[in-house]
Amino acid sequence: MISRKLFRTLALSCAGLLCAIPAISQADVDTQVRGENTRTTVKSVSAVITKIDPKTREITLEGSLGNFITLVAGPDIARFDELAVGDVVNATYTSSVSGELRAPTEAELAQPMVVLDAEAVSAPASQNPGAAVGVTIRAVCTIEGMNRITRTVMLKDSDGDFHLIEDVDPAKMAGVTLGQTIIVTYTEAFALTLEKLPAAK
Repeated sequence: MISRKLFRTLALSCAGLLCAIPAISQADVDTQVRGENTRTTVKSVSAVITKIDPKTREITLEGSLGNFITLVAGPDIARFDELAVGDVVNATYTSSVSGELRAPTEAELAQPMVVLDAEAVSAPASQNPGAAVGVTIRAVCTIEGMNRITRTVMLKDSDGDFHLIEDVDPAKMAGVTLGQTIIVTYTEAFALTLEKLPAAK
């Protein structure tokens, strides 16, 4: 059984649906590599810390639009213990994902969230030192909402948690129905860098 929260951030590139990693603010994409059904992104955002778990090194951030994202800080990120709820930070994180719009198999229904493997990622040389280990997960999700005007799609995982997907091409929503199942394979979003910003005067 997988005990910790598995969805950190989500990007989809799949048949019938093409999405970008949800930004919790106007974030800059430092690196993005796309395959036929896969997207890997390194992204930088500015946000407010709303929750910190020092044991798991999980940190939840809230952006200016009220969007949330939970990251796991790599063990080599310096001064993690000095961060506190309410601090404004610049965070650089990485994740990758692929997905299929299809019905789940019996095995996937029996285990809707499964750890597949793990991989290591390191911060680019131009950034502050930081490292993270990304765990690859397969998750059965359902499509709970679509908005062609705001270009967003809402997914729900088997734990009942919702995930907002932004920058979706409205044309890709054609033929997609609410409640439809999508099988997502993704690497958890891990923080490569966390930089505390000075308090506003």
